[in-house]
Amino acid sequence: MALLDLLLVVGIIAGVYSLLAIGMNMHWGDTGLLNFAHAAFFAVGAYTSAILTTPTPEAGLLAERVVGFDLPVAVGIVAGTVLAAVLGFVIATTSVRLEGDYLAMVTLSSAELVRLVIHNEAWLTTGAQTLKNIPRPMESTVATLPVSYDVFYFLLVWGLVGVCYLLFERMSNGPFGRVLHAIRENDDVALALGKDVTQFKLKSFAIGAGVAGLAGTLWAHYVYAISPVMFLPSITFLIWAAVIIGGAGSYAGAIVGAVVIVLLRQVTRFIPGSVPFSDQMSYLRLMLVGVVLVAVLYYRPEGLLGNAERLQAGTSEGD
Repeated sequence: MALLDLLLVVGIIAGVYSLLAIGMNMHWGDTGLLNFAHAAFFAVGAYTSAILTTPTPEAGLLAERVVGFDLPVAVGIVAGTVLAAVLGFVIATTSVRLEGDYLAMVTLSSAELVRLVIHNEAWLTTGAQTLKNIPRPMESTVATLPVSYDVFYFLLVWGLVGVCYLLFERMSNGPFGRVLHAIRENDDVALALGKDVTQFKLKSFAIGAGVAGLAGTLWAHYVYAISPVMFLPSITFLIWAAVIIGGAGSYAGAIVGAVVIVLLRQVTRFIPGSVPFSDQMSYLRLMLVGVVLVAVLYYRPEGLLGNAERLQAGTSEGD
């Protein structure tokens, strides 16, 4: 039973990362946008839902937060998703006209700005302290069923992953996705076809950010307590690695890549303390992700489920 519980926890984390990877794939795989602000959208979704669904804390030494609404969990999840999408739209408004490294720098600085706001505005977020007692959806109802709560949450998370996968796959293969693909390969092509490139980029950024916000809400309501250290830039780079490993432009690949990343991180937690350098495992874990990433790029540059033609687009081989 302990093994089953462990697998459920890992599966839930993999589902949350899969949603993050789906959003990133919309930005990079479909539209070619260098987004380094994904951790910010993840954080906004988590904190929005947590603030809306927890009551105002009682006065006390550590109770600095003075805002709480005690709303239903469903309201928090929807609001967190929408607010993350709005933030993505706002950031994109100021940055999608930039190219390459400039876009990366603006989005990365925006993510750090969001994290610092969360860290410093203790009246709203509890600041550096942990925001605790985040309610779980339908916890009392599930308690009456002959299954554990982790089983229910696993099905909930992966059900949403399945819905998002189907929706994004449909968008990617439809008229909207074809315009994004044209923008990804060459903005001038889409402009020549009379498409408003900026508007399509804004929509792509907002939609991908909204999915990352949804992942944040699910994360907050599962872990019960959140703090700013959960939303460091390293999250963004892990999701980038997941999309590259799975294959940019492939939503199935994004999910596979996210599962690979989570498995690499979770399996290494069981390495015995007697193993040399086990006290440096947090760093070695990142190195392991890097080794797998390099190996995939070397032996299958398009990713595990990526398209070789997508990789060659814009090169002499793909012309």
